[in-house]
Amino acid sequence: MSKTIIFVPTLQEANKIFDNTRFVLWEYNILRTMINNMQVFITGVGKSNAAITAALVASKLEPAKIYLTGFCGSYSQSGLNVGDMVSVESDYFVDEGFIENGELINTSEIGFPICDNNKTIFSTIDSLKKVNANTVSMLSYNNELATTYYNKTKASVETMEGASIGLVAKKMGISSFHIRAVSNFCGNRNRQSWDVKSAATALKIFFQNNISFFN
Repeated sequence: MSKTIIFVPTLQEANKIFDNTRFVLWEYNILRTMINNMQVFITGVGKSNAAITAALVASKLEPAKIYLTGFCGSYSQSGLNVGDMVSVESDYFVDEGFIENGELINTSEIGFPICDNNKTIFSTIDSLKKVNANTVSMLSYNNELATTYYNKTKASVETMEGASIGLVAKKMGISSFHIRAVSNFCGNRNRQSWDVKSAATALKIFFQNNISFFN
């Protein structure tokens, strides 16, 4: 069996990315399926679910490589379009902290770091655009919050799981990659231009064309 495992935040995303898959309950009530001799797990949404699932799975299976994939939002300043694919390099715990006079102050700046500079580092895929990401608990549902997040890190995309997976991988000495497709823009909820189909198609084609790379 391959020593590579893939994490996807939600079952809905996984079913759109991988054809003809049937997920079943694995240990700890975690959903799992097999694709080309690789194990794919559903983490659940958010930092806590991602960290717990990744730690449990990685401790049990001792993988050589971890891939996290799924959809993401893009900040308007990034220049990315819906349907674009990216390989995340640095991923920030951006909203662990507080806002003072309109500026976001993270916990590492006041002596309580989650990890070095409140960010985790992923290996990247050469064929994809390399970007930085923000991992959030509070989604940037309006332009003001989206701008606050962007100004803090200059990250291009936003997710709810990435930095947590990266931190687990770092602590366990596992090579990790973070691949996303843009499904929407961050900011005003009425102008996010959601297009899940384009994001799912981009990821589906990528994995179909590069399946040997992951094994």
